[in-house]
Amino acid sequence: MKISLLFFLAPALIFAGILYYFVLWNFYIALTNYSILHLRPQFVGLATFASLFSDPDFVSSLERTLLWVVILVAAGNLMAILIASAIYNIDSPRIRNITTAFFIYPLAVSLVASGIIWRWLFDVDRGIDAMLGAKILWLQGPNAFWSTALVSVWVYTGLGVLFYLAMFYNVDKSQIESAYVDGANTIDVMLRIVIPQSRQALIIATIFYTLFSIQMFDLPYTMLFLNPFTMTLVIYTYFKFATLYFATASAAAIVILALSAAIVIPYSMYGFRKWLKL
Repeated sequence: MKISLLFFLAPALIFAGILYYFVLWNFYIALTNYSILHLRPQFVGLATFASLFSDPDFVSSLERTLLWVVILVAAGNLMAILIASAIYNIDSPRIRNITTAFFIYPLAVSLVASGIIWRWLFDVDRGIDAMLGAKILWLQGPNAFWSTALVSVWVYTGLGVLFYLAMFYNVDKSQIESAYVDGANTIDVMLRIVIPQSRQALIIATIFYTLFSIQMFDLPYTMLFLNPFTMTLVIYTYFKFATLYFATASAAAIVILALSAAIVIPYSMYGFRKWLKL
């Protein structure tokens, strides 16, 4: 029994070993001055992290990434709840399935393709402005960040819809039927019975939205490349790596890893404790 268990665990253990080895190696590089200016890395301790947090570009990228988290979590959850609630109350199973597929379709499109499509839609001469006869500079100046964040909400809302629908369908039908018998309307049922019992979907959606925001790269890069108004932590890390500032890139990657771990580990421990209680 122990041999068979070890056999099945071996691939996971090997993969975990390789993963953690490179995480530790990356952390070591972050403690050096390895760059195009110092091709022979020397240990400098936390000096690289100190210079990282004194870099205005990094600080602005960090602030922009955290703002992206707030936008995607707030707008994504709100839109997902509204859309899932509307789909949940559609009587026809066929229309309900078609509507669900419509809203989750953006998830099936790669972020690179979505970025290119929306870059065209935001074009002043050929996109939305041409259809509306307006002159909105969607991708210029500070507007670039808000336009890109809006696209990210469009992309990821469908994932939240799936989470909420999964929880909605698990709500005890007898409670809903009793509420209707007592004279409650659809809005009352959703606000007082269905949604309050779907808090787990809110937690899961928030976790995923936060991770997607922290790791945001494909969408802003394909829409505007290295634009200072849409530079996230991952784009900043890529820029430093591409310009051969390896220690700075490694330090920025450690910050991204720490932010992601701060989200994932508490939720994992919470889920593990719940599983043990069962």
